[in-house]
Parts: sequence; structure tokens; C-alpha cells
Amino acid sequence: MKDLYKTLGVEENADAETIKKRYRKLAKEYHPDATGGDKKKTERFKEIGEAYGILGDDKKRREYDRLKHSPMGADGMPQGFDPDTFAQAFGGAGGFRGGNVHVSGDFSDLGDVFSSLFGGQMGTNPFGGARVRTRTPRGNDLVGRLEVSFAEAALGTRRTVRSGSGEQLEVQVPPGVDTGGRLRLVGHGGAAPKGGQPGDLHLEIVVTPDAHLRRNGEDVEIDLPLSVGEAMLGTKVNVPTVDGSVLLTIPPGTSSGAKLRLRGKGVKRSDGSRGDQIGYVQIVIPKIPAEDSETRKLAEELDRRTKGTKVRDF
Repeated sequence: MKDLYKTLGVEENADAETIKKRYRKLAKEYHPDATGGDKKKTERFKEIGEAYGILGDDKKRREYDRLKHSPMGADGMPQGFDPDTFAQAFGGAGGFRGGNVHVSGDFSDLGDVFSSLFGGQMGTNPFGGARVRTRTPRGNDLVGRLEVSFAEAALGTRRTVRSGSGEQLEVQVPPGVDTGGRLRLVGHGGAAPKGGQPGDLHLEIVVTPDAHLRRNGEDVEIDLPLSVGEAMLGTKVNVPTVDGSVLLTIPPGTSSGAKLRLRGKGVKRSDGSRGDQIGYVQIVIPKIPAEDSETRKLAEELDRRTKGTKVRDF
């Protein structure tokens, strides 16, 4: 059985964050844009993506680990292998599906997943009936980049791309994608050899950073600079979100470091619900010029009047 941990160069006990970081490093190193289209390195790029598609998903990783450490039977299959259990673990590969578009480590069908994992065995493929080593010749897989804005990545979008045959295709980019994710368009890659199937088109997702917004899981974060007067007296501020500008009320007496939440303005989930947008207040203190005695007197008066306000615990 193929060792996916060796493919990514991580230990079997590596945590999810380590696996993700390693995948991103290798994907960047072996991306066709960085290797000049070298065929061996492009194949390595594909193997890296397929390995992460399994090890980057908790459910698939558990089932893969179980099969990997099961004793092999006389038929060359792990003892206890059950096609139904395998299908439940790997059938929804990638977490997002839509037509013939799949995200990240997906495969064209369960037989393809099986053949990829057990390519070194001579057992029968339970999902296609063919011997594992007997695979129909297919066209080359092609790899491209698909840039989307921060808002498009958070909410999902549709894009038109060109297939390997030059055909214009409309692609659904699901919400929640991030840089390093992949869309796989099955059968839209390189032309097939005689009697074979066309290759696939892999689109590497690149999310353009936003000038103000940043992502934290399913939430969106933003820094909210306020003047001293705005923080003390309260105000209303037009705040950018992935849906457009929203008027946010700043309560009087807001302190630096306070968190103000806009519910439902974060990243869209697969069930249609959304995370939140969180604003972190940063009070901007102006520097008083030495010659501005009037402003200095006002600051001293303010300090005198607020002497009773507790601002420290030490």
C-alpha cells in the first residue's frame, strides 16, 4: 500500500497543522509554474496533492491508517477491507462536490482512489472489477492557477476557464477555499491516447489578500483604529466586509483591544451558515507638538478629571 506519509515527508504521528504546512511547501516547490512544466516534477506535484487530499482530511486519514496497518490477506488486500466502509470514507473526497468539479485531493471515482493507494498490489479492484495494475491509458493531467479575491474565496463564486482542449468552462468555486486548495475538472485536461480517457485539469487556488480583512478559520478579522474622542464618546464607522461596507456602532467608552462582532459576516460554510467578522479596536493617540500648549492643557485637564478611573491592576 502506498505510504502517503513518505510522499509528503512527514511522520505518521504528525499533527494536521504540520501536514498542511508541509503540503503547502511541497506544492509551491513542485508547482509547474515553478518547475517549467517538468513532467516528473508535475507528476510529483499531483502525488503530493493526492496524498494531502487524504491525510488532510481526518475521516480519510483514520481509514487510511487502519488499512495501512492491517495484515495483508492472501488476495493481496488488507484483512478486514470492506468496500462499503471504503466508499463511506473516500466517496465524498475533498469535502465539496459539484458536477465534475472537486476540491483538493479528490479522484475521478472510488476505483481511482483504490488504484492510487494499492497500485503496487495485484488484487482485484472492487470498484471496477479490473486488476489494479491494469489501467486504461489516459491523457496528461494539466495544472493551472485560478486567482480569486478574498471576498470570492469567503463567499464562493463562478469563473470561466479554458480546458485542455481550448473549450470555455464555467467553474463553481465553493465558499471557504484557501490558497493551496485545488479544483479538479475531471476529463478536461490533456487529450487522450487512442481508446483512453482525457486527463484532468487541476486548478491551484490563489487567494488575493485583502487590504484590510484577514481570515481566521471561518471568521474574518479587521483592525479598527479609533481616535481618543471616538473611543470616549462613541461613534459610527463604515467598516469593510466581504459583503460590502457596513455601518458599525462604537459604544461610548470603548477601550483599545475591545472586540466588536458583526455576526454572520464571515466565511460561508457548506451548510449555508456563516462565521462572524470581528473588529479589534486600536485607539490612536496623537503626539502633541511641544508648541501646542492648548492641546497639552486639555490633555492634562482630562487626566485630572479621570484620575479615579482604574486602568491598571498593578
